[in-house]
Amino acid sequence: MAKLTHLPSNCSTDDIIEILERDGAAIVDGFVSQAWLNDFNTAIQTSVDNYVPYDYGEPEAQDFLGYQTVRLNGLISKASNYIDLISDERLLSIMDHFLAPNCGQYRLNSSEIIEIHGGETAQVLHWDDVIWPAHFWAPDRLLQFNVMVAATDFTESNGATQVVPGSHKWDHTKREVKPNEIVRAIMRAGSAVFIPGKTLHGGGSNTDGSKRRAIVASYVLGWLRSQENHFLHTTLEQAHGWPERVRQLLGYDLYAHYDENIEAGPLGYYEYGSPSVLFETDTDD
Repeated sequence: MAKLTHLPSNCSTDDIIEILERDGAAIVDGFVSQAWLNDFNTAIQTSVDNYVPYDYGEPEAQDFLGYQTVRLNGLISKASNYIDLISDERLLSIMDHFLAPNCGQYRLNSSEIIEIHGGETAQVLHWDDVIWPAHFWAPDRLLQFNVMVAATDFTESNGATQVVPGSHKWDHTKREVKPNEIVRAIMRAGSAVFIPGKTLHGGGSNTDGSKRRAIVASYVLGWLRSQENHFLHTTLEQAHGWPERVRQLLGYDLYAHYDENIEAGPLGYYEYGSPSVLFETDTDD
């Protein structure tokens, strides 16, 4: 029987990486503090209350994204302490291990609230790397990595994410999932499940009516286009108040990386230079 490994809140980066390389997924209990989570949930609530369901146009897209699910992007503009999550040193150390070797500089792919309400059916199992055509050219390269923080308890009956441990090593064109290979990411609020882009997963069905809220931080190789257009959710004025590392993650910097394995860039010019000049402080008297 498949299972998801739970690690304690004080586990090391190496502990997390070891399980991820073996199983393709892991849960870290108590990954964020209760104080941080309370502040985030308070800040985001107005946006959740004002959510208007989007018409995705195609039945397949609507089925995949859900009929009873709230989905929000642009979290950095809706809850300012989201910055603390995406720049968490332990989290970024994991991205350094899994993504940096394929790009040198990775970026935030998307920031999401995924809140599953009563009556929602289970999402089809999927793996996120397939979003980019680059997957078909380099199927052995990890393109993206999801971290999903439980903003409420994830339970068997309220839509806890389904995960298929070990599927990150499969040939997905030849291997079908068996029911006993699927497990639920059951965890307490504040815990986080780590799901690399080649691991099969999907939202669970909500049969008890309680709301299951997830806070997602997704990262992507720096030379791929991110799913979320961060520049339309943020402003230069906001970016001036962020740490330099956060600006880089959001794309307010030039992508360029050159070593013996990767030669790529520059990408993201501003006036044939780096956008970072927009944040330089004039120190002249």
